[in-house]
Amino acid sequence: MTLHLVIDHTARPARFGAAAAVAALRRGARFMHLPATFDLAAHPDAEQYVHAAGGLGPSGLYFAERILGRPIAAAASVAEILSEARQADVVVPIHPSFGQDGRLLREGALQAGIPVDEEIAAPEQAEAAPARAWSTQPCRSICLVGSEHDHRNVYPAALASLQDAAAALDLAIAIRFIDPRDSDAALYEDAAGILLPGGSDMGNVPGQIRAARFALARGVPVLGLCLGMQTMTTAFAQRVLGDGMVNLAEADPEAKTKSFVAMAGDMSADGPAILPEHRTGDANVDLVPGTRLAALMGAQTMRVRCNHRFHLAPSLRRDLQEAGLVVSATSFAGRVVDAVEWPAHPFFLGLQGHPELAPKTSAPHPVFPAFLRAARDDL
Repeated sequence: MTLHLVIDHTARPARFGAAAAVAALRRGARFMHLPATFDLAAHPDAEQYVHAAGGLGPSGLYFAERILGRPIAAAASVAEILSEARQADVVVPIHPSFGQDGRLLREGALQAGIPVDEEIAAPEQAEAAPARAWSTQPCRSICLVGSEHDHRNVYPAALASLQDAAAALDLAIAIRFIDPRDSDAALYEDAAGILLPGGSDMGNVPGQIRAARFALARGVPVLGLCLGMQTMTTAFAQRVLGDGMVNLAEADPEAKTKSFVAMAGDMSADGPAILPEHRTGDANVDLVPGTRLAALMGAQTMRVRCNHRFHLAPSLRRDLQEAGLVVSATSFAGRVVDAVEWPAHPFFLGLQGHPELAPKTSAPHPVFPAFLRAARDDL
């Protein structure tokens, strides 16, 4: 059995493990990876890949999962990798830019009599490849709220899912990135649709809420993912309650009215907390019959990757539903809201989970084609 090291000098978190995954697929070998260190001050979303079994890992493992066609396990120790390499061929990425050093693996393999070979990953282009485009004609755009750098180089899943859905529909689209810290509402004037992605940077919240308020006022199709569901629901709450002080507890702990609160602080009627402090991994959620989401999925349940510590405040739920917001998916016996939609709007749908982490390029999660179909008349 052989230990194969792929030395990859990429500085882009979005490419972590990708070259090694290609090597593992080519060799029919097992893909494993060591712990990595990222500059989270510069790249807050560098560790937002959600392992199916729970826990977070390097965001680039999204591409590794797509390449290999299966979920990626959590980081392994040197001892665990060597133990596996005694029984099977193992490919391991080594990323010096992310604090990884193959020295201990090499030394351990030498002592254990495990053959080691290495390859240097092909260098990347200086600039990330441009988003795929299917039209050279002027058209209105899908606005992806977030910096272009982040969506190309740090957390690639939302952009890739949009592109996959457009390809599946054979639809010409133009994707435009809008920095959430830019307060100019005119940036959305040509929007045919707005995607509000997930993420851990609370500095993006005000800009996402502004984008959602624009979508509400103009009837522009909008899809929210995790944080995006939270911000679009908050925008809806601000609109119907006439209260600009509504905000996420995570973004503004001093907010007068909190739209999303910590699950860990939500007590059951019997007293003890029953919700997890941090929910990660694949989960089944119950779909509400008669909703847009249930129709899209054609099922009573939906499996989705989750990564969140906050949920819709129970104190607001009745007011929002009376104003027309529909809860379309729940879990924990209905206590956690996993999806919302507003039927009076052309397309206003948010999911607490991460449908963008569906790994198959040929079968994007149904919410993405549905979102693009809603925007199609304006494209």
